[in-house]
Amino acid sequence: MAKIPKKTYYYKDALTADFAATNDLKPALVNDKYNYFKDDSIIFKVFAFIIYYIVAKPACWLINKICFSVKIKNKKIFKQRGKKGCFIYSNHTNYLPDALLNSTMHSGKNYVIVGPQTVNIIGIRNLVAALGAIPLGSTIKAKKNFMKVIEKRLNQNASITIYPEAHIWPFYTGIRKFIPGSMAYPCQFDVPSFTVTICYQKRKIGSIPKIVAICDGPFYPDQNLPKKERQEKLRDDLYNAMVKATSEYSNYEYYKYVQVAEDEEIPDQISQVKTKQ
Repeated sequence: MAKIPKKTYYYKDALTADFAATNDLKPALVNDKYNYFKDDSIIFKVFAFIIYYIVAKPACWLINKICFSVKIKNKKIFKQRGKKGCFIYSNHTNYLPDALLNSTMHSGKNYVIVGPQTVNIIGIRNLVAALGAIPLGSTIKAKKNFMKVIEKRLNQNASITIYPEAHIWPFYTGIRKFIPGSMAYPCQFDVPSFTVTICYQKRKIGSIPKIVAICDGPFYPDQNLPKKERQEKLRDDLYNAMVKATSEYSNYEYYKYVQVAEDEEIPDQISQVKTKQ
């Protein structure tokens, strides 16, 4: 990490700081009218199959190889996911790689739990849904439908990706703390979880880091523990695996992140980003 980072990001609270370029999207709701079961329609099912398996999945592999020189280690562990699907937990450090990578982990379909604003972009709502986006519900009925579609995807032996850090920190080489509540789904449905940890290394040519993705698991919830302790233990298992992966494989700091005290002024560089307070 001897090379001087290209940009420095300053933050106060690691849980709320968000450096995503998509922060300007207007807040959105997923209400009772949102159709979580679009693939009940034969037309949409065919459309989604073509978009995902014939267009997106091969393109994902190609883009990751050309743009980010992606290497995946220990991918074979996904053969242990069983017949009821699984969850994939990843660190949230980029735009395109994060969106593409987990679709290449196994032969089935990978879905992604997203914020409501993701499926409210006019003109691409159906496309986003076909690619596997599952938005969080904003009403009681929508939340019930959200849980029903999660169960349906697991029964289809699909994987479902969760970004427990919630916010994007581009090219960040560490792992930020995430709450035990992000483990609620695998604990409720009693299915395995895997980690896919994005690590950054220096390329021989060019300054943009190459990606090494480290796969770990499966991790199972301890059903002998009470709900809260069960989620905490699973969180600790996944978090420790991701920290271990970054400590061993991330060795190139493309951007630098600096925490400042709550009563300090954010330096001028903050004009490059937006931070949620």
